[in-house]
Amino acid sequence: MAGTPVPDSVAGNLFYSAPDPKAAEMEDSLIQYRLNGAFFKSIFSDAAYVVSRPAHWQGRDFRNLGIVLGTTGALLLADKEIKRMAQRNYNPFVNSVANIVEPFGNRYSPYIMAGMYVAGAVIKNRKLKNTALLTFKSYAISTSLYLLTKSMIRRNRPAYTDNNLDFHPPFSNDRYHTSFPSGHTLTVMTLATAVSEAYGKEHRWIPWVAYSIAGLTGVSRIYHNRHWSSDVWIGASLGYFVTRSVFKNNRVKRRTGLQLVWR
Repeated sequence: MAGTPVPDSVAGNLFYSAPDPKAAEMEDSLIQYRLNGAFFKSIFSDAAYVVSRPAHWQGRDFRNLGIVLGTTGALLLADKEIKRMAQRNYNPFVNSVANIVEPFGNRYSPYIMAGMYVAGAVIKNRKLKNTALLTFKSYAISTSLYLLTKSMIRRNRPAYTDNNLDFHPPFSNDRYHTSFPSGHTLTVMTLATAVSEAYGKEHRWIPWVAYSIAGLTGVSRIYHNRHWSSDVWIGASLGYFVTRSVFKNNRVKRRTGLQLVWR
């Protein structure tokens, strides 16, 4: 009869369910991982997702690619002048700031990831533990892509040359031609993006702090003459977009799982 309410049990058989009051909240939620075999297997599935994304890109994705490539080209033209400007402005205060933020790109970040997991376990905060695991997953994938890129693009570091277009053949064994991209920037940007993805909507100040530290870490690598500005930009872009993709894929998995449960 028209207008007669359909019982939930019948609606379920018709692949329809009444709106879940928690649906809006769960729509943006993440899969809750545990440190076990399933988690480590998920690293490979997420890596496959990240690598295969270009085949599914749409308008916004190509726009982002254009921004990354366009900025890279502009920085390649400006690399030498940016290096000279950084060296001309060397002073004790800036040096002290650079020394403070630079370790976020290597020593501090792994400890922060581990500390997040341990703290989450101690205070029984599952979200914090899960954020640590997703950060580690993003770090593992982005670092793998970084190592592959660095082994193929053998660019000389600015500390050893004034020629920003000094490249060696791919996979050549030379400790000087290891400039592209910046690993420090990639690492800290991965951490900043993961924390912002997990907590940015609840606490608006977190992305500002996280990305500021990541940006200053990248600038410190230019200031210390360890990387060209274009190295830093690509390192930051790689860490950012890989981490965003990992979190997006886990949200998609979560939503798909919820739909199956509702049906």
